[in-house]
Amino acid sequence: MAADGAVFNLATVPKIDGPHYCVVKFPRVDSESGHQYSTDEMFGRMGIVATIKCRWPLHPGYMHSFGITEHYFVVVEQPLSISVSTVMVNRFKGNPISSALKWFQDCPTLIYLISRSDGKTVKTFKSDAFFYLHIINQYEEDDNVVIDICCYRDPSMIDCMFVEALQNLNKNPDYAAMFRSRPLRFVLPVSRNSTDGDNVNEHLYVCPEKLCDLGCETPRINDLKIGKKYRFFYAISSDVDAENPGALIKVDTYNKTCKTWCEKNVYPSEPIFVSSPDAKDEDDGVILSSIIWGGSECTHQAGVIVLDAKSWTEIGRAIFITQSPVPKCLHGWYASAV
Repeated sequence: MAADGAVFNLATVPKIDGPHYCVVKFPRVDSESGHQYSTDEMFGRMGIVATIKCRWPLHPGYMHSFGITEHYFVVVEQPLSISVSTVMVNRFKGNPISSALKWFQDCPTLIYLISRSDGKTVKTFKSDAFFYLHIINQYEEDDNVVIDICCYRDPSMIDCMFVEALQNLNKNPDYAAMFRSRPLRFVLPVSRNSTDGDNVNEHLYVCPEKLCDLGCETPRINDLKIGKKYRFFYAISSDVDAENPGALIKVDTYNKTCKTWCEKNVYPSEPIFVSSPDAKDEDDGVILSSIIWGGSECTHQAGVIVLDAKSWTEIGRAIFITQSPVPKCLHGWYASAV
C-alpha cells in the first residue's frame, strides 16, 4: 500500500506471446481531480502499470511477494514454476495445484528492476537458485537498490506441510534442514554497466550477504520504513530443530545482531510492530503476536503477547480459553481504528 492509499499487487496474465507478470494498481485518489475513491470504487479501477514476460511460456513462476521502492518495482522470479500443462490435466483429474509445481534446480533466480515511471524493465539480475515466500524490505541507497529476502535453498519445505509429513516428521532426518531459511541481502547496482564485473548472458550476477544466522519467516518492519532504508526487522523462527523453535526474533541489519524471545512450548505468530505515538527511534513501539501452546493439555487456549520492541522483553499478555483447539496462526494485522 502506498502513502496515498493506492494498493499494488502482482498478477500473472496470459497473453498471445505467453504469460506475463503484471504489476497492477488500485488507485485511492484520482490523479487529475484529486477525488478520493471509496473502497468499492478503487478496486473497480484497477490498471496495469508494469509488465514482464515470464521466462518460460509453459512454466510461469510461483509468486508470493514483490517489492516497491521510491522509483522501482522489484520482481523476483524464482525457478519454482507452475506447469501450465499439469494444471490443465489437473482440471480433469482433480489433483491439487501443488502437483503442478516444478523446481528448476540448475536455473538461476532472476531479479527484475522495473521503473515506476514508465513500467519498463531497467535491469535484470541473476543469482544462485533460491526459494522464497517473503521479502523483508527493499530500498534505494546511492546508485543501488537493496532487497532483503528470507531465502531457502529449495522449495522442499512445501512438501513438509502436508498432514502426512507433519505426522511423520520425527521419522524424516532431513525435515529440519528443509525448513532452514536465512535472511539474505542482495545489492543491485542500478547505474553500473551490465557488461562490467561478473556477467552471465548480459545479466549482472549478484551474490547475497547473510543478515543473521537464524531462520526467519513472516518478517515485519516499522510500516513507515517500507520501501525506505531501515534498520530493524522482526520475525518468527523457522528453525524447527532449535531448542525453543517458537521464537520471536529481532534483527539489527546495521550490525548483523539478533535478539530472541522464547518460552518453552509457546508458539507465536507473525510479529506486528505498532509504533509509539511519540516515537523518536525506528524501534520505539511494541510487538504484538498471537500465541498458542503445544502439548495435549493446552489445546483449548490462545493468547496475545506484547513485547517492548526496543528491549525485546515481555510487557504483558492476554490469555483466552476457547471451546475448541486453536490451530497455529501465521499472518496477522493491526488496525488502530477498529
